[in-house]
Parts: sequence; structure tokens; C-alpha cells
Amino acid sequence: MGDEVQIWVRPEVMELGVLPIIPPDKISIEMLSRLLQYAEDLGERGYPRMSYDTWKHIAVKKMCISVECGMVVFFSCLLFSKLQPGRDRELEASLASALSQKERDEMMGDVEVWTMELIIMLYLHRVTSAHPRAVARQASLQTLTTDPWPNNSCTVSTTRKQLLEEKHAKFVREALPELLSLLAGHLQVEDNEKKKKVADKRTTRELLSFMKSAGVLSVDVVKSLGLILGACVRGEKNERDLLAVATDVNNCYRSGYLSKKNAFQKGHRLIYVCELIDGLTAHMGEEVANCDLKIRRCSKSNIYILQPIRNAVIHKCHDTRVVLGPVTGRVRLSECRNTVVVCAARSMVIADCRGVIVHTLTPQRPILVGGRTQGVTLAPLNIYYTKLKQHMMHAQLQSHINMWNRPLHLSSDGVITGACEVMNPEDFQLLIIPFTQTPPVDGRPPLLPPGLPHEYAKSVEDAGKCVSSFRSEVKDANLTPEQRAILQKVIDTKFKIWLRETGKQRELDQLEKFAITLKYERVAKTTSI
Repeated sequence: MGDEVQIWVRPEVMELGVLPIIPPDKISIEMLSRLLQYAEDLGERGYPRMSYDTWKHIAVKKMCISVECGMVVFFSCLLFSKLQPGRDRELEASLASALSQKERDEMMGDVEVWTMELIIMLYLHRVTSAHPRAVARQASLQTLTTDPWPNNSCTVSTTRKQLLEEKHAKFVREALPELLSLLAGHLQVEDNEKKKKVADKRTTRELLSFMKSAGVLSVDVVKSLGLILGACVRGEKNERDLLAVATDVNNCYRSGYLSKKNAFQKGHRLIYVCELIDGLTAHMGEEVANCDLKIRRCSKSNIYILQPIRNAVIHKCHDTRVVLGPVTGRVRLSECRNTVVVCAARSMVIADCRGVIVHTLTPQRPILVGGRTQGVTLAPLNIYYTKLKQHMMHAQLQSHINMWNRPLHLSSDGVITGACEVMNPEDFQLLIIPFTQTPPVDGRPPLLPPGLPHEYAKSVEDAGKCVSSFRSEVKDANLTPEQRAILQKVIDTKFKIWLRETGKQRELDQLEKFAITLKYERVAKTTSI
């Protein structure tokens, strides 16, 4: 008996790689089928890898997609590809060193992605190119799969809501027969109704085994499925190549995608923060941790996750501040309002959000999507802690490659404007993290975040000078003890009003509760020893 293998759906591609920027009618199944045939006819220019110049020609001339939307899809494919990891980071450094737009265009022209991975990415865009609520109402989706993704109407049981990850897994299981037919180039010769009836009774293992034995499924197809499927052998910490698993007859397939504890049974670690209300949570993990993060439905809270993160999803949060360590991949902020997000990330996506502030350092242009996105403010990174530079090195982010203030707002009609603004330097303030650093000493300038632009650094310096000047004036005023007491009372009153109006008082109360909790935990550990 061979080693037991588990397969799971890669959540980062399903939740972060697919954006509502391409109309469904521009990426029909027939179009994708013709695209694959056209790529193969081009030879080395189109298959098995496709250059950006070739893709741009196809996207603009054949599919009528805007250049900007085409570039975002191309970069998403680079970002999540397992077949050429790190290629997007090399490209970022090259583009940053280019002296002209012509030179940047020449560099982009030679960049390649795996053709079948690109088609898989477009296929996912085909069924999720509208808002998730609208997707469920699209009748045309029923001709693609037996269930739209995500399917919000079905549940695992009557006592528990179905998890989004479970919806992803269900969608992939049901869409896999059609996707395999598309990639294998046999979509046109199959009877759709017959195919659906057979697919309902056939497991993934049986389907792969049948198509392989029939000689209709190439190794390139299985290799490309690694974009959306991860695999590992039970007992091992590292992922296994999906192609190696698929061709090893001694291994059996097992789903094992999610446990009831909202984590993968095997694969990358997951930090999950859900429905935190008027609370504070802090997590300082390992320096080399390789985990995904999901934050959902939190309100009036402060969340600190200060460690390297693979990808992050922040969904339906309001009146909340989220402070993260550097993110190797993508952060997606969706359906949030009055929320502040602070983190360095390779890619930042803001979807259907209102009144959010994002402090970031990112080598790629921040992407805004969704018709309901408005009142977004972008600002440079405003935190510093002892291990920040180490964490950025782990995430392979460089402070001199920073496009935080060049947002790209996309819709199905192309590029739009008006939903985003850049923070005025006068409004910029550093964020002091209470768990990782001591308050700045009088007279000593605070440690500045990496990549902070000059005008914002000067604003911080001017604010410090203003405080020092006020203290000097009070000191030189030679006030009597009674006058000092009156001044102190006025300052205290104004300060308390400011705490209430800005919500800082709630944060102080949360910190006090958090400190008490930590104190009791330390006492409990000591007692148990």
C-alpha cells in the first residue's frame, strides 16, 4: 500500500486571484477553447508558455479586454504560479530600475506564464466575474457547472453554515470535468448533458484515471492544475508536486480539505479571526511562519498579527484596525467600512469598501474593484517594530520598490477614477505598537517605517518639534503651582475628549483587558508548573 495523499483547493487562488474585472461574455467557454487552440498554433510563442506580448495581443485584439485588466490577470497568474515561483519578484525589481516606459514595455514583453495556468485563471474569472451575490443569480452559470461558485444556498448540515472553503472545494469537484475537457482540447466533441450525468457519479480519482488511460489527458494538464490544487503526503510537512502524485499509481487520493476547526488537515497553516466584537487580539508568531490569514465579520476591534504571512483575506469588517506583518502574496480587503489596514504586501486589492484607510508598502499598484468602492484613502506604511526588516526580507519585499500611491481602479468597462485619494502628509501619523516597542524617549526621534517618503517623514519630524516647542514654552513660562494645576486640568480634559472622539479610549480599555488576561495566563502557567 502506498503513502496516503491528501488534496485540497488552494484558497489563495480562489479568494485572492480572481477579481470582478472582466465581463463574462468576453471569456466564454468557447473563447477559452479557441484561445488554447490559437496558442498551440503559435508554437513556442504561445505554448506551453505564453509571453506577455502575445497575451496582450490576444486580450486586446481578440477578447476586447483593456490593457490594464489584461495585465492584472497576467500578474495574478505569475503571483500564484507554483511552476515558476519568484518570477514576479524578479520582474518588480527590473521594472523599478527601468529608466523609461519604453524600457519597461520591452522587459514586460519577454515575461512568460504557463499557458494552461492562464486559461485556468480565466476560467475562474468566467464564473466569478460579478459580485458573489450576482453570480448566484446568473442563469448562464447553470450551463457551465451544476452549481455556481460560491453557492450560498447550500449547507453542509442544518446546524452549521457551510464554510467558504467548503464551497470552493465543492465547486472545484463539480467544475473539474468541464475544466479538464477544456484543457485537454476535447470540450467541443463531448455531449454536455451526458457529461454532466457521468460527472455526478464519477470521483476525481476515477475521472483522472479514466482520462489518462484513454490517452486524452496530457501531463501538462495535470501540471497546470497545481495552480488551484495542493497535495501532500500524510506525515510530511511540505507540499508534493501534483503531477508526481497524479502519476504515482501507489498513491491514493483523499480529499481531507477542511476540518471542523476551520483549518486544513494538511498543508499551509491558517490563522482565522472571526466575529471579534469590541475586542483586541495580538499574535506574534514565528519569524519564518508560512501561514494564511482570514479575518471576517469583526467590528470595533484592534487586530495585530505581526509575523510573515502568505496571503490575507479581510472581509466584512467595520470600525476595526488590522495591523499585519509583511505579506508575501496578496491582501484582499472586501466589503469593509471605516476600517484601517496597515501592512506591507506584494499585492493589495480593495473590493466594494467604503471609508477605509490603507497604510501600505507594495511593489505592485493597489487594485480597486467593485462599483460600491468609495472613500478609499491610501497612505505609506506607518509602523515599525524590531523584526520588521527581517520579516520583509522573508517576504522578499524591498522598501525602494513602492507603488503605494499609484492605485488602479478597474471595472468591467475598464479604468475608472474618483473612488480613491492619497493621504495628505499633514494628516499622517506613526502608529505605535504597544506590544513590540517602548514609547519614544524625549528628544530622540522615533524609528521611521521603511520606504517612508520624504514629505511624510518631514511631517512626523514637524509634529515632534511642535510637541517639544510646547513643552519648552511651558517650562520657560515660570508658572506657579496653582497655574500648573489649572493648565494640567485643562490638558487632561481636552485629552479625554480627544480619546472619546477618536475611539482611542476604547482601544485603551481593550489594552487594559488584554493585559489582565495575559497576567492571569502567566499566573496559571506558573501554578501548573
